[in-house]
Amino acid sequence: MRHHVRRQAWRRTAALLLAGVLTFSAFPVLAEEGGEEKPADNEVVQCEDLNEIFEMISTTNKVGVIDGNSIYLADYAHWSSSGRGSCGTSFAGKGQISMKASWSFDVSFTIEDADGSHCNYGNIELSNNQTSFLCFAAGKVGGTKRLTVLTTPGDDYKTEKDLADTDFGKDKLYNLSYDKTTNTFTLQYSDKSLIYRNPYTDEKLYVRLSGSMDNSGSTTAPTKGQISAVFSRAAYTDYIPVFVETTLLDENGDAFPEGTVIQDGTAVTIQAKVKNGYENGGTVQCHLQLSDNKDYPTAGLSFPATAEQTVAIDGVPVSDVNITGEGIPFDCSPTETVITYRAVVDNPDGAAVTVGQMMLDDFFQSKRHSGDTLIPPIELVPLDPDKPIEEQGEAGKDYHYTRTPANENGWNNADVSIVFFPGDFSEFHIVDNKNVTDVHYLTPDNTHKAFTDEQAGKELGLQAHNPTTGEISTLKDDTVKIDKTAPALTAGASGALTLTDGLAGVWKLERYDAASKGWVTAQEYALTEGNGAASQNHTAAQNGKYRVVDAAGNASIAQAVTVNDPPAVTSSDPNASLPDPEQNTDENGLTHAVITDSMQEYLDRQSPLYGGRFTLEDAKDLFDARYGFSSNVARDDGLVYHYTIAQNGKDVTGEGVSTTQAGSFTVTCVVTDADGNTTTVILTDMLIDRSAPPVVDWGADPNPPVGPSFDPLKPTPRPVVKEDAETGKKHAYIYDTVTEQVKEPGAYSGKLTAAVAKQILAGRYQFGTAQGDGVLNYGPVTIMVDGRESSLNTTVPGSCIISQTVTDSQGNQTTVYLTYNLIGKNTPPAIDYNPGDETVEPGSVLASPEIIEDWQNGTKYATVKDRLIQAISDPPLSDGSLDGGELRAFLQNRYQFTSAQPDGALEEIRFVITQDGKAVEAIDTTRPGDYLITYTLEDSAGNRTTLFLQYKLVLREVESDLQDSGNISDGSGHPNTGDSTSSGWRHGSPSRCLIHWLLLGLALTALLYTFMRVRQMEKQEEQLDEII
Repeated sequence: MRHHVRRQAWRRTAALLLAGVLTFSAFPVLAEEGGEEKPADNEVVQCEDLNEIFEMISTTNKVGVIDGNSIYLADYAHWSSSGRGSCGTSFAGKGQISMKASWSFDVSFTIEDADGSHCNYGNIELSNNQTSFLCFAAGKVGGTKRLTVLTTPGDDYKTEKDLADTDFGKDKLYNLSYDKTTNTFTLQYSDKSLIYRNPYTDEKLYVRLSGSMDNSGSTTAPTKGQISAVFSRAAYTDYIPVFVETTLLDENGDAFPEGTVIQDGTAVTIQAKVKNGYENGGTVQCHLQLSDNKDYPTAGLSFPATAEQTVAIDGVPVSDVNITGEGIPFDCSPTETVITYRAVVDNPDGAAVTVGQMMLDDFFQSKRHSGDTLIPPIELVPLDPDKPIEEQGEAGKDYHYTRTPANENGWNNADVSIVFFPGDFSEFHIVDNKNVTDVHYLTPDNTHKAFTDEQAGKELGLQAHNPTTGEISTLKDDTVKIDKTAPALTAGASGALTLTDGLAGVWKLERYDAASKGWVTAQEYALTEGNGAASQNHTAAQNGKYRVVDAAGNASIAQAVTVNDPPAVTSSDPNASLPDPEQNTDENGLTHAVITDSMQEYLDRQSPLYGGRFTLEDAKDLFDARYGFSSNVARDDGLVYHYTIAQNGKDVTGEGVSTTQAGSFTVTCVVTDADGNTTTVILTDMLIDRSAPPVVDWGADPNPPVGPSFDPLKPTPRPVVKEDAETGKKHAYIYDTVTEQVKEPGAYSGKLTAAVAKQILAGRYQFGTAQGDGVLNYGPVTIMVDGRESSLNTTVPGSCIISQTVTDSQGNQTTVYLTYNLIGKNTPPAIDYNPGDETVEPGSVLASPEIIEDWQNGTKYATVKDRLIQAISDPPLSDGSLDGGELRAFLQNRYQFTSAQPDGALEEIRFVITQDGKAVEAIDTTRPGDYLITYTLEDSAGNRTTLFLQYKLVLREVESDLQDSGNISDGSGHPNTGDSTSSGWRHGSPSRCLIHWLLLGLALTALLYTFMRVRQMEKQEEQLDEII
C-alpha cells in the first residue's frame, strides 16, 4: 500500500513536469491522455503509451511500471537486500531504432539520491547485439555523481562530467539525441552536456531504458531515494511520413480507361506512393497497414488471403505479406516508394469504395493516416422539401425522386407518395425488403407510387438503375408507416389520465402553456423504432389543459385538468396571520390566488428608509423577509417572482418611490409556479411621518345634525404647518369660514355656547392621525367673541371664532379655527374666501368691505377689492384663454357668497372683464397682462355687493422676483384666530355706525355725504354700462 500511495503522488507530480521540458515546434510530442480526435491530413500521430514502444525485462519487487508517457524505475520502498542489495528496472524496446535517421528522447528525470548508496542513476542504453551496451547515464554512477557515457559490461567510462547535489531531485531535464549527419550523440542533463561519436556501423540498434539503486554489496536498506521519468518526446526528428498519392488500377496494374464503370466483383490494384517528406530526412523502418482510425474507413473492398495476395515495392514482388494484419514492411526515405497490392470491389449497394491506410514506424510507433475514395458513389438524391424549388437544380440529374416527408418519428398521418424523375437513370426500383419478389418498377411512363392504407411499417429498398451504362445508384432504405387515426385521452379522478392509440402508439402527453401560448411536453414516452405503446397511464401533477399525441403526430381532443392549488404564502412572523386569498380557476385549469395585505413604516429624517428610495431590489428584500412562498407542484418546487411598484395608480417600478415623504405605495408580487399557477400578493406600504400633525377632512354627513351644511366635494381648507418652539413638534392650523343669516328665533336657542360649538365641529370635521395608531386627544372647544372667550348671541348679527386643538400620540397638534359669521337682513351679500381653494393662502381673510346705504330706500351697496397674481404656465392655463364661463366658475371656487336674506337667493347683476379700460371677452393666459374682473351680486332685497378683482399675469421669473422682494400680494389679510376684532360684514352694520354719527353730531353732513357717494356709485355703474 505504501508503494501505491507513493507512486500515485509521483504521478501527480510528473504531470507538472511537461511544462518545463524544452520542446521543438517542428516535432510532435507524446500525446496526452484523452479522447481521440481525427488527425489532420498532414499530421503524424505519436504513440500515446510507452507500453507500445517498450516492454519490461526485469524489475525489483514489481517496482517498475509504465503509465502512459511516465515510467517508474526504482525507489527505497522496494529495496531488495539479496545479492548486492539493490532496486531497479529495465525496459527494452520492442523494435530497433534506425541509425539512418535522427531521433531524440526528451525526458524529465527524478533522481533522488539515496542515503549511503553506491549507485543511483537512470540511463538509456544502445546495443547492436543485446550483450554489450553503450550507456548514457545520469546520477551517482559507480559511486560518483556524474553525467557519463560508458560501456558495459566492464564499466568503461568514455566521457563524463561531474554533477552537483543540486543536479539531483525532481524534474531534471534529460535529453539523448542522435544526429545522423554528424553521426554523434548528444547527452544533456540538468545544465550539463556531453557529445559522443557513434561507435556503431549498424543501421539499426536495440534500445533499453533502465534505472538502478544499489549499495555495492551492503544489505542496509536506504530510507530515501527514487528514480522515475516522464517522456515529453520520443520521436524521429527528421521524419515526416507523407502519402503522395493513392490510385486505383486494374487487375494488371494499369489505369482504367476513362469513363469505365467499375462493376461489383471487379479485381483491382491499389497503388500507394509514400515518402519521408522531411527535407534531407532520414530513413525509417515502417509498415503500410489498413488504418485503425474510424475516420479513415475501408469500405466496398475485400482483400485476398496472404497466400493469394500480390504485393510489390518499387516493382519488386514481396511474398508472405498483406495489407491486412501487420501490413507491408518498407523503408520510408525521402525517395518516393511505390507499393501495390490487390483487392476486389465488393459493393452491391452502390456506396463509395474507400481505402484507409496508415504508415507505422517500427520503433516509435508513430502513425500517419490517409483516406481515399477510389470509386465515388452515385448518390440517389431525393428532392429536399425544405429547399426552394429554384435551388433544387435539374430534375433527374440533381435529384431523382421525391417522397412524402414523414410527419413524426418516421410516421405519416396521411397518404405517402413516391415520385420518380427520369434522367441519369431510366428505372426506379421499389422493393419490399421482406418480400423481394414484391417490386414496383417506376419508369418514364409510370413515375408514381402511392401508399394509402394505414400500416405499421412497410420496409422498402429504393435504387435507381441505368441499364444502358450499367450504373446503379446507392441503395436507400425506407419504411412507410401510416397512421391516420387520432389517439384518445380519458381523464379520471385526482388527475389520473389514460392515453391510448392502437397503431403508431402513444408518444407524448402535452400540456398547453398559457405563457408561451403553445403546447409543451408534459411526458414523453420511449419509442421502439419509432413506435409507441398502445396504452399509457399518467397521473397529472400539474394543472393545465392536456392532450395526447401519437407517434405519427396525431393529437387528441384537449381536456382541462386541475390537481394543484396555487403557490402557498405564509407570514414570516409566526404570530401574524395573512388575509384570506381570493382564488379562481381559468379555462386552462390553472389556479390563481390574490392576497391583499398592508403594513406601516415610519419616516426617519436622519436615516431615511431604504436609503431614501424604495426600489425593485428593496421590494425583493422586503418580500423575502415578510413572506414565505412554497410551490404545491411536487415535481418541481421552483417559483418565478415578478415585482411591480405603483403609487397613485402609476407604475413606478423603474424609478422607485421616495421614502422621505409620508404617503403610501403598493408592491405587487406575482409568484408563478412551474405549471403557471399564480399567487399575487398586493402589499400596501404606508409611510408614516412621526412629525406629521393630525389631518382634517369633511364630516361624514354634509348636513350635520348641528351646524351649517357643507359641500363635501369641495377641498378642505389647506393647513398652515409650523413647528412648536417649545416642544419641537409640528402644529397645523386650519382656517375655515361659515356665514349665515340671523334667524328668528335665534339659532341654537339664541346662544352659541362651547357645548354647541363642540357639536358643530364634530359634525363638520373628521380628525385623523397620521401615525397609523388611531390615537387622538381632543382639547377643549373655545369660542372667541371680540377677542374674549364668550358665547355668541345668535339673535343679532355678530361673529365669533370657534377653535379646538387635537393632539396625536407623538405630540403633534392640529388646531381648527372656524370663523362663524351671522349677518342681518340689512347687510349686503357677504363675500369670504373659500379656504380650500388652491389660490387662497391658508388662513387669509378678505379686506373689510366698504358699505354705502341709499338714504332714500335704505338699500346697501358694498364693494370688495382683491388682487391675484399668477405666473404664466406651460402649457398655458385653460389652453390659453379664460372666458366668462370659466372665470365665473373660478370666482365661485375662490370665494363664498352669502345672502343675508332668508331666501338665500343671489342674482348676478354684472360681470365685466376689462383690460386697460376696455371690455374683453376673455383673459389671454399666454402672455403677461393686467385685468379687472367686476362681479356684482344682488340679493332679493336689492342689496348689492361688487367684487373688484385685479387679475395679473406675469412671467414665472417675474413672479419669483416679486416673491423675493415682497411685492406680490393677493389682497388677503392675516389669519384670524380670534385674538383681534374683525370688521366688515361682522361689525360694520349701519346700526352700530349711527353711534359714531350721533357722537359727532353731524347728521346733516352725513346725509349730504351719503347722497354724494350714492351719486358717485351710480356714475361708476353708468360708466361700466357704457363700457359694456
